[in-house]
This record gives sequence, C-alpha cells and structure tokens, in this order.
Amino acid sequence: MDAREGMYMITKIESGSVVERRKSKTMRRPSKRRNRVRGNSSEKKMEGNRQYAILQLTRSFNCNLQPGDVWLTLKLDEEHMTCCGGTFEGVKKEAKKFVDRLCYRMKKAGVVCKWYLAPSEIDGETGELVRPHAHLVMTGQGFRMENGVLFLRDERVDDIWGQGSVDVQFVRHQKDYYPLAKYIINQSRGVPDEKKYTCSRNLKKPKITRTVVFSGAQLRVPAGATVLPGTRYDPEAGQDFVRYIPADRRERAARKVGGRRELARAQAEDAGEEADGT
Repeated sequence: MDAREGMYMITKIESGSVVERRKSKTMRRPSKRRNRVRGNSSEKKMEGNRQYAILQLTRSFNCNLQPGDVWLTLKLDEEHMTCCGGTFEGVKKEAKKFVDRLCYRMKKAGVVCKWYLAPSEIDGETGELVRPHAHLVMTGQGFRMENGVLFLRDERVDDIWGQGSVDVQFVRHQKDYYPLAKYIINQSRGVPDEKKYTCSRNLKKPKITRTVVFSGAQLRVPAGATVLPGTRYDPEAGQDFVRYIPADRRERAARKVGGRRELARAQAEDAGEEADGT
C-alpha cells in the first residue's frame, strides 16, 4: 500500500480545560488550491466557515475568559440609529468607538483590557434580520453593579455608551464556553469572507501540537473524559474530531487498581495547598 494512503496528521489543541484532537489524511505534498473569486462561497462552505468561527471563538474564550468578565449587548435608540445611517456598518463603527473609550479608561486605571466585539443584525434562532446591535465581551475588572446600573469605576456605562441602552450579563465559570461562542457567531451576518468578530491583540492563544501517524484507527476519547459538542466522525473523508474535558487526577486515580492510595495522596496534597494559602 502507498505510504501516503496510510499517513495521518493528528492535531491536538489545548484551550483552558478543553482538549481537541483532529485526525485527518495527509499528503507529502500539499494540494494546489484553485484560484477563487472572493465572496463566491457555496452554502456548504459558508456553513463550514461558521462552524470554524464558533470553534475559534470558543478556544479563545476558554483561554481568556474569567468569572466576573462582562458580556454587554449594545443597542442604539432611534435618534442615534438615524445618525449612524441605520446600517450594520454604522453600528459596528460606533461600537468600536465605545470599546476604545472603555479601554482608555481601564488603561488609565492600570487594568489590562481584553475584548471581543461582534456586531449583529441576525436572529440566531430564526435567521431573520433584526435591528443592528453589537455584542461585547470584555475584562470585568473595574465594573460593578449598583441598583441595577452598571458602572465602570464611578461612571455609568450607559453614559459612556451614549447611544442608547446596554444590556448586561456577567460571565460565569464554565470549563467550556462553546454555548456562548455559538450564540454570538450564530447572530453574525452570513456574508462570505467577512470577519464575524474582532478582538484585542493581547489574548492568550491555545497550545497546538501536531503528530504524524500511520494508523487509520479511529480517535477515541480518554476514559472518564467528558465529551463536548462538536465531536464528530467522518469515515469517508478519513477525518475524526473529538472535543473533551479530561478526567481530573483524583478521578483517574480512583479508577486504577489500588487507586485509593493515589487518591488519598492527591487529597492530602490538595489539603496541604489549601493550608499554605490560608
């Protein structure tokens, strides 16, 4: 058998608590891409791009988001919607100005500002057009709620926005932020080759490693791991993709023969760490 037919690339991506592994057939020489017209994408290709954007945003969220970060939905009132032309591009421009104002204030206070901005005019469930708005997920340090009003230091965030209203949610701890990323990307426009979100340049990136193997065996999720959305197998294309959260050390120890001793040791180490931190 031709060695190339049995050659596979396994790509491992680690972001926060989540591990992804992709296995696909590979060739010694990369295939040549046909020249294509920008913006001329099929529906299948656009759907693939959307799924890819969800995974990309999820990975970045998993590496960077922390409990207490803020998720803001920026809305424009009639007056300001008219002033910006009532267009998606106009709302996008005003939202980016708002991000700049927030980051300027946070930088003056010594806070490192990380952010993601995703303008939208689509209902993520129905696919219908809705009033243009924008989603902003960013560092929560310096924000506080007081009597139902969000403040950045001593300023009302509504006043800093100054274009209408701001809906507020605080990010809660999750080991995988796939649902949040999916919600945001599903509201993005289906315009070929258009970025679905922008982000700051100071974000942590996932750890990526690649290995070549010569076995076509299907990828398996490790014992005890939690399987996550996005896992799929495509035997015809020779591609496997798994997403999971590995079992923690104590759970793995408990499954081993004689694992009680290792489990007790892990618990003792944890207790010692807690004592050191008090």
